[in-house]
Amino acid sequence: MLRRTPAAWASEKGLKMPSTRKPGVLAPFPSPEHLASGTPYKVRDGDNWWSIASANRIDVGALITFNFKTSNPDEINWYLREKVGCRLETPDHDNYRFSSGDVPGTIYVPKVAPPPCAYDISKSFEIEAREASRTRLQSIEVANRFFRNVGAVGRTGHFIPTVIDTKYWFAKLYEIMTNLEINAARDYKHPGFVLHFIPVFYGMYNRALDGWAAGGAGVSDLWRKHFEKTGRPETGMMAWSNGVLTSIITGTTAHVRGDMGPALESAYRSYVGKYCLDPAPPFDTYREDFFAMGAVFNQARTAAMSLVASLGPVNEAGVKIGDSLGSGLDVGQVEKWRAEAWADAKRRLGQ
Repeated sequence: MLRRTPAAWASEKGLKMPSTRKPGVLAPFPSPEHLASGTPYKVRDGDNWWSIASANRIDVGALITFNFKTSNPDEINWYLREKVGCRLETPDHDNYRFSSGDVPGTIYVPKVAPPPCAYDISKSFEIEAREASRTRLQSIEVANRFFRNVGAVGRTGHFIPTVIDTKYWFAKLYEIMTNLEINAARDYKHPGFVLHFIPVFYGMYNRALDGWAAGGAGVSDLWRKHFEKTGRPETGMMAWSNGVLTSIITGTTAHVRGDMGPALESAYRSYVGKYCLDPAPPFDTYREDFFAMGAVFNQARTAAMSLVASLGPVNEAGVKIGDSLGSGLDVGQVEKWRAEAWADAKRRLGQ
C-alpha cells in the first residue's frame, strides 16, 4: 500500500496546504557550515524570514539560502517541515510559518563580518592629538573670558593685563595643564588614550561653567562652591592672594573630586568604541599612564605661580601664594583624589 503525502491527502479532501518537494540533492541540516559560520536561532511566534533578516541586517534571500541551499519555494517548505519542525501555515496556506512550538525550531543566522572600523588604532596618537589641540585652544579662550588686555600701569611703567574675575586662575591653571599634558603624551605607553581623556575631562568643566552662566541649573554643589566664591578681584595683597587661592583650590577640588571618575568611565567607553577594540582591554591597561599624568599638576602649579608673580600687586605674590597653596592643596591630596576617581570609574565599568 502506497503512503499518501500530506499534500495528496489534503487534495483528496479539497483542502489546500503548502506544496513541498524533497530536494534532489539533500543539503545536510545543520551542516558543518551552519555550525562554524552561523549562529543558531530558536524561532518564535510572530517570526518570519523578513523579520529575522531585518533584525540581523542581512538580505532575506541570503538568509534562506544559507540555511537550505535553495531558493525553490517547495524545497524551502520541505526543509521547514522536515528539518525545522514547522507545522503551522501562513494564512494563504502556501507556506509553512514559524512558531514557538516548532521542534527543533532552529534555523541559523550567518555571522556577518563587522564593518571596518572608522578609526585606526595605530593612528590614535595623531587622531587624538588633533582633538586635544582643539581643547587647548578652547582652554585659552575660556581663560581669556576673565582677563582684560589693557590694565593698570605696572612696575615697569607699561600697561599690564588685568584679571577681571578670579575664575581666571583656575581656568589659566587648566590651560597650562592641558598644554603640558599634550606635550608629555608621547612619553606614555598609550598616548592615544591619554589624549582622548583630555577633551572628555575638560568638557565637564566647560559644561559646568556654561551651566552656571545660564542660571546654575544642574551645576553640582562642588562647582557651585567654586563659582560662588570667585568673582571680581579685591584690592590689597591679602585679599588678592586669597582670591587666587580660592579659585585654584575650589576649582581643582570640584573637578578632580566631582568630575574625574565619570570622565574616566566615559573616556574609556568612548575610546574602546571609537577604535572598535574587541575584546576591550581591561580598564587597568591605562592605569600606569593615568597616574604618571599626575606629575603634570605640580609642573602646572609652578608655572601658574610664575604667572601670579607677574600679574600680582607685588613681586612676592607668587611665592606667598605658592606657599599657601602647598598647604591648602598639596600634590598628595590631589593624588589621593585621583586614586579614588580611578576606583570609582572601575566600579562604574564593572571591572
